[in-house]
Amino acid sequence: MAHQALFSGDFETALRVAGPMLESDPGDLTAWRITAWALYNLGETEVAITNLKSLALSLAQDRRPILSLAHIKELEHLGENVDELITKLASMYGADSDRLVEADLAPPPLPSAINVEPWPGDQSREAIVQLAKEAMAVSWGQALTATRPDELPFVPLLSVLSIEDFVPLVKILKREVYRTDDAILEQGNRGDAMYIIAEGGVRAVHRDGQGRETTLIELGPGAFFGEMALVSNAPRAASIIALKPTVVLRANKADLESLAASAPEIGNTLVAFCHARMLTNLIRVSPVLAPVPISKRAEVIARFSTDFRHAGHIAIEEGKPGPGLFLIVSGQMQVLKSDKGGQTIVAHLGPGDLFGEISLIMRKPSTATVVATEDTALLFLSAEQFHEATRDFPELLKGAFDIALTREEKNNSILASAAAATDELLLL
Repeated sequence: MAHQALFSGDFETALRVAGPMLESDPGDLTAWRITAWALYNLGETEVAITNLKSLALSLAQDRRPILSLAHIKELEHLGENVDELITKLASMYGADSDRLVEADLAPPPLPSAINVEPWPGDQSREAIVQLAKEAMAVSWGQALTATRPDELPFVPLLSVLSIEDFVPLVKILKREVYRTDDAILEQGNRGDAMYIIAEGGVRAVHRDGQGRETTLIELGPGAFFGEMALVSNAPRAASIIALKPTVVLRANKADLESLAASAPEIGNTLVAFCHARMLTNLIRVSPVLAPVPISKRAEVIARFSTDFRHAGHIAIEEGKPGPGLFLIVSGQMQVLKSDKGGQTIVAHLGPGDLFGEISLIMRKPSTATVVATEDTALLFLSAEQFHEATRDFPELLKGAFDIALTREEKNNSILASAAAATDELLLL
C-alpha cells in the first residue's frame, strides 16, 4: 500500500503507512526509503536528501546494489553531487573489490509480518512529518552501527569493470519509473537501449501473427533485458510489460556507443557481455547445442562470433559451399529452394533455429538458399571452426548430425528444426 501510494503520488498516505513501519523496525530499508521519498515530495527536502544518501550506501551494503544505484541516479536527477556515492559503490562492486563472490543478488525483502497500523487521519501533516523525521533519525543511527555482510554478490557487467570504467558507465544510466501494465518495450520496435530492473518486475510477452499473446518469462530485480540493441539492429522479439510499479535503469545505445568510442575497453566489455548472454540463452534452447555438457558449454560458447544480416540479405546460397553453422538470435529468415525455374519457400526460421548444418555434415553444396526477411542477428561458427569444435566436443557433432539427417531424409532440404523450449528465450 505504501509503495502504491508513493508511485501514484499520494505522498501523505505513503508517509502515514511507511512511517509506522519504520518506527516498528528501524532496520527496514524499504520503509526508510518510502518515508524519505514521501518527505522529499512533501517539501522536507534537506532532511530527505541527507537520509537518501545514507540509505543508498545501506542498500549497497545490504547486497542490493542495483536499487542503490537507482536511488543514486535519482539524487543526481535532483541536482545532487553523487560522485562520491558512485565511487563508493564502484569500490564495493567493481572488479577491484576483494569482497565479490559468485552469489545471487538479494531478493526483494518480504513484507513485514508485524501488523502495523497507519498513522491515523486525524493527526495533522505536521505531526506525522515530525514523527517520520524522528523515525528516520533512529534508522540512521542503526545503519551506522549495523553489521553488514562482508561478501558481496557479483553483478553482471558492472563487476567486471574497474573503478575507472565503472564510474563513467554508471554516469550515463537513467532512472525510469513505470506503473503496473505499462509497456517498457514494444515487440517489433527497433532497440535503442538496454535496461536493468532495480525494483518491481516485468513480463516478456510475444505476439504471434494471429495476435495471440504468450508470456515468455517474468523477470525481477537485478535482471537485464534489451541488451540485443547494443549489438544488433534487429527488432524487439517481444514486449516488456511492468507487472507492478517498477523502477529500471536505462542505458541508451547512443550513449553507450559514445562511451565506447572514448573508452574502447568499456566497449569491448559491453560487446563481450552481450555476446555471452546471447550464447548462454541460445545454448539452452538450441537442439544442436543442448547435448553439450554444462561443464563444457563455456568453451563452446567462446568459439562463436556474432553476425548480422539486413532484410533481403542472403546468408547461404543454394548450390554453393556452406560457410558454416548459423544460429538465429533475433529476427526471421526464409528457406528457399529452386523449383521449376523459380524458388519455393520451404521453411521459416526464427530465434533458436539453426541452419547450415547439412552442408557441413554431408560435406556437399548447400541444398537451399537462406535469406533474412527482416533485420536478423545471428551467431556464426565457420566451417573450419565447426569441424575443430566437433573434434573437441563430439556431442556438438551428434546434435548437428541428427538434425541434418532428419532434414535430409524428410525433404532433402534445410527445413526448419524448431527450437526446443523457445518460449524461454529472451533476447530483446
